[in-house]
Amino acid sequence: MFGIRADVLCYAAAMMLQFGAGGMEIEHFWTIEPVEYTMEGLFTRTAIGVNGQWPIPGIEATIGDTLVIHATNKLNEPTTLHSHGLFQNGTVFYDGAYMVSECGIAPNSSFTYRIPLQQAGTYWIHSHSKQQSTDGLRTSLVIRDPREQYEFDEEIILTLQDWFRQPAREMLKQFRSPDPRVRFTPAVPYGIIGGECANRKRLLFKPNRTYRLRLINIGSSFDFHFSIANHVLRLIEVDGVLVRERLTHGVTIGVGQRASVLVTAMNSTDYNYEFRADMYTDLLQMPRYNPLNYTGVVQYSEGAPLKSDSCERWLCINDLDLEPLDDEPVLEPTTFISLDAYSGVFSDQTFRHSFNNHSYAPPKIPTALTALSMAAQERAYDPAVYGPQTNAYVLRHMDVVQITLTNHDYYSHPFHLHGHTFQIIEIGSLRSRQSKLSMSSPVRRDTFVLKGGHYAILRFRADNPGVWLFHCHINWHIDLGLAMTFIEAPELMPKVPEMLRENCIAQGIPTGGSSEQDNEPTPYTDQFESYDPPSGWKLVSYILNGNYDSS
Repeated sequence: MFGIRADVLCYAAAMMLQFGAGGMEIEHFWTIEPVEYTMEGLFTRTAIGVNGQWPIPGIEATIGDTLVIHATNKLNEPTTLHSHGLFQNGTVFYDGAYMVSECGIAPNSSFTYRIPLQQAGTYWIHSHSKQQSTDGLRTSLVIRDPREQYEFDEEIILTLQDWFRQPAREMLKQFRSPDPRVRFTPAVPYGIIGGECANRKRLLFKPNRTYRLRLINIGSSFDFHFSIANHVLRLIEVDGVLVRERLTHGVTIGVGQRASVLVTAMNSTDYNYEFRADMYTDLLQMPRYNPLNYTGVVQYSEGAPLKSDSCERWLCINDLDLEPLDDEPVLEPTTFISLDAYSGVFSDQTFRHSFNNHSYAPPKIPTALTALSMAAQERAYDPAVYGPQTNAYVLRHMDVVQITLTNHDYYSHPFHLHGHTFQIIEIGSLRSRQSKLSMSSPVRRDTFVLKGGHYAILRFRADNPGVWLFHCHINWHIDLGLAMTFIEAPELMPKVPEMLRENCIAQGIPTGGSSEQDNEPTPYTDQFESYDPPSGWKLVSYILNGNYDSS
């Protein structure tokens, strides 16, 4: 029972008493395979779908259930499934991080993910192998709580995603180029809103009813800004964490982030109203296409006149203004880590991203298997055994970790921590040295957008034995090295599922041992890009997290 959070145990016990031991088993059989998808007559390309479908249908469950996904891989490369936002407390080997918690599912092989659902909220599932999520292996995951804290009449799950004409592997070659003229050759994305081509989506409202909109950015690269003309949004959840209701006209959702808003419908059907899901593409340096304005219709009556919002500049709520409903106090840190995010040309003549000048690359042995085997040799607390390319930090059980995170790039990074949520303590600007502190009970998220030229202080408790990635969730950036690994209480990690070992053996991957001999590209001196933008380029993206901050 070591390593299971006390609050989770108490809640699980209460759920068993109220709803029956163990809940239901939510079972899905997924064949992961290439699927041809036509973008509303614009173009056809191969996506990675499930059971012949794309977009992939979402999964819905209730807290206390067990999610079981029998995944069969029909791709020509290994694949994984990561349940983004789930703590996986006691089930680290089902976290789905390629060469971190598993070897991946070998081609023409299968693996069963069996995950007790110990938390309610809005989440999503995606591949954590290569660029498969960019190519479509992603969908929503919603876990409901029968004891809802907020009242509403109906619920709408709205996924937001970018979609490219080119396969991800071709684009990744471009992004690795040391020549910025090649690296930033425009690749204009398309938008898919709620599973439909952007500008086609309709949300059906009835007068005087209150709707919970679950907004999920399952895309690969860009932030979305969501609003509804003439309607007020009441923000109640971020990344699975319920917060005290805050009124706003719009919500910013970075890659990997989720938000729930309550919207009370108008009292008449005289008009329909435009909703906006604007995509901000600052990453690709294309001011002409930044933002890409996508709209849909909140429909009260078919054929009714459409009202649009004339306001082009609205403010969102800042993360530091949010308060969690559970009033968790500020954690007092015991361990301090500084992470500096840079990008530049490395010794292998490719453009890469890095933390503290270490550009992540997957080790030859999954980090979790190294941790288990090294624990037997009493070497699991030596970061060297995990290899230099994993940028490993080893934490003791129940350490309170403070991360000082600095973004030296001029564009934003959405940083995601596996296995945890973190408190957002402070955010500040490197240029102006202005900063803002959180409240006495800071909001928690698992994905946080840090603007270019800014820093943030984050804290979490190491109460979940396992191996957990911390990385930028722009898919190109994690493949280019913007990731690191927390090895947490390795002596308390659970046993390895036999099916996972079989997938490793099928691919000739060792099921234990050290990765000390792995090599790592090194940065060229003075090759890092600063947060100063290219000449003549306007920083329109700096409205992230609700701040129009050009400092």
